[in-house]
Amino acid sequence: MARGSLIAASGMCAGLAALAALAVSAERRNRSPWRPINATSHWIHGPRSGSVSRPDLAHTGTGFTTHMLASFWWALPFSAMIGRSARPSPSRVVAAAAGTTALAALVDYGLVPKRLTPGWELALPKSDLMTAYVAMGLGLVLGTYLHAAVAGTVLPFDDQEQRPS
Repeated sequence: MARGSLIAASGMCAGLAALAALAVSAERRNRSPWRPINATSHWIHGPRSGSVSRPDLAHTGTGFTTHMLASFWWALPFSAMIGRSARPSPSRVVAAAAGTTALAALVDYGLVPKRLTPGWELALPKSDLMTAYVAMGLGLVLGTYLHAAVAGTVLPFDDQEQRPS
């Protein structure tokens, strides 16, 4: 698989899937769906960013851009874990997505300074954050299959197809 376009496809899908999960979580709690993405701008605008309920360029633009750049960043190790195989097995794709997502959660909320976290906890309870990471993992997998489809490569949907006969 061409690594650059795989990173673009999987990063885009991962980022958008996580944003969708965050928006749904906010809506379920009767909060503005803009709050989680605005919260990501806290590294510039401070912790009050998590309570901004309307879209604006300063918070939403910064939050969206930061989040999507981070999603492309996490697509790098994901791509490396898949390897250069033109047809990675489904178990390899899922394992790479799970590993990348676990690493992202650990780094985001366990290793980096608070100022550099995604900031979602400023808008949502911490119990909702795992949903965004699960969605991110699913987005990485979806992006891999979309990338393959656009490239004209058919990826197997089960590991049986990968084994030589």
